[in-house]
Amino acid sequence: MRGDMGFAVFNPERYAAVGSDAGGASPFGFFGGVESDAKYFIMPEMGFSMPLNDRLHVALAVVGNGGMNTTYPENFFSFDGDGPGPTAPFPARDEKLGVDMMQVLVPITAAYKLNENHAIGASLVLAETRFRAYGLQAFQTFDQVFTITADPAHLTNQGFDYSYGAGVKIGWLGEFMGDRLSLGLTYASRTYMTKFDKYSGLFAEQGDFDIPENFGIGIAFKPVKNLVIAADVTRINYGDIASVGNPGMSAPLGPGGIPSITDSSKELGNDDGMGFGWKDQTVYKLGVQYGVNNRLLVRAGYNYGKTPIPDGQVTFNLLAPATVEKHYSVGFTYKANENLEVTGTYMYAASNSQSACGQNIVNCATFNMHQNMFGLTFGWVLDPGPGALEEYGEGDWAGINFDGWYAGLGVGQSKYRGVDEDTANTRTEGWKVYGGYQFNKYFAIEGGYANLNDMTARTGAIVTNLDTDAWTLGAVLSYPVTGKLSVMGKLGAAYMLADVNVKNGAALTVRSGDDSYEPNYGVGVSYALLDNLNLRVEWERFDRKEYDIDLVTAGVALKF
Repeated sequence: MRGDMGFAVFNPERYAAVGSDAGGASPFGFFGGVESDAKYFIMPEMGFSMPLNDRLHVALAVVGNGGMNTTYPENFFSFDGDGPGPTAPFPARDEKLGVDMMQVLVPITAAYKLNENHAIGASLVLAETRFRAYGLQAFQTFDQVFTITADPAHLTNQGFDYSYGAGVKIGWLGEFMGDRLSLGLTYASRTYMTKFDKYSGLFAEQGDFDIPENFGIGIAFKPVKNLVIAADVTRINYGDIASVGNPGMSAPLGPGGIPSITDSSKELGNDDGMGFGWKDQTVYKLGVQYGVNNRLLVRAGYNYGKTPIPDGQVTFNLLAPATVEKHYSVGFTYKANENLEVTGTYMYAASNSQSACGQNIVNCATFNMHQNMFGLTFGWVLDPGPGALEEYGEGDWAGINFDGWYAGLGVGQSKYRGVDEDTANTRTEGWKVYGGYQFNKYFAIEGGYANLNDMTARTGAIVTNLDTDAWTLGAVLSYPVTGKLSVMGKLGAAYMLADVNVKNGAALTVRSGDDSYEPNYGVGVSYALLDNLNLRVEWERFDRKEYDIDLVTAGVALKF
């Protein structure tokens, strides 16, 4: 039996520009070039597997399936139909533009070993998707003159909507030449999802957004016991999903580049309505794993998939610029003891850009993206079995003494205090990762990173946006109330990185950084759920001179 729990910090860096900022003025006055604000995302994952007998195993997992997100602080789809003058652009240029989609998959799996060399498996894959879009009011304005959407009331700014569905996945694994050569086949059906009713005027088929089918083949070769060389090819059929694969706005320049103007069946939300124009994608992967000794595995990998976005489909894809093609990754697994494995991963997706001019109402458009991802997973092997050490090396290593060390993750809410403005949005999500050394049951030194997210305040026409992160170091005092429950106090310092943007109307008047060392203190409660796993609830204050920031989190801490 095995259980795994971990998380990844995903960091996509996105830039988009239209009109003159992308190389050619828009005939409808669209312009602007801006980076997306939302840059860090926590992606948790967990799973377990267990044998029912010598041949049959069952498993359950909860994994993130990615998604798409952009939060542009300047709305380059702001439309000023009269040009400069008394009529304000709609929406306002400082009204955020973007989308937010997250998908979670829950595969429930059974695997059966046919004989010593062949096994088959099948999964029922449950899925949930959360989505919202905002800042697209200009297209509602255009719809009053042209045919853009079949349901303008459900195009944008409807808040979060949720979709649920299910699909199936099957696979086969065969071993040949002893255990030196392995072959695998996999097929995942289309995952049929309920519709996004709040966005029935944005996605084709009245808000439908299914997850596409995919299939693949893989091969792994072991020239020696502790070396694995693997490759696979996967085909993803994006084009079968109308909201993803249907063509969107393209050439020529002007209203003629909007398909729905000449054919109303192409209106957003219709069965044949405009989409993102993605093509089917083939993804190639190559990986190497080497067992350094009896405790350490190291890995490296490369992944290539040509962008599914044709250059002529850049307009809608400004909202979700999934343009990266080359991914590089490295990682390790450290076997701390017979029952605990620690796996770390780093992935870099190289920067890639796409551009086009002569496009519909924007003329020129361009976007760029690169990505970083850091992952950490803890695996508990309750029954190692005879094959548990097969891929590790022969060399004996006593390992690293992690006694006293711990690491944790907390997720919750941050609040900016002391903000004196007409209106202010001071509450937002916040999270932190941390590590420390416990000298005894009363005293520890702890450091970490806290993402305090952003605050937006408005006084008249002046809008201030503040985005804050912090690196922390401090002393943690604990007092055991019972054998499992302890109360904690924390006192230390934080190096705070603040990005400040001040706008007067549509004009950016100040953009600056405000970094400084500030006091950091807090209190909390810790409960020992297992011998090496604690639940923690904490309140912390970051004591800045102009305002305070409170962070309330709940999470877990793992003792090594």
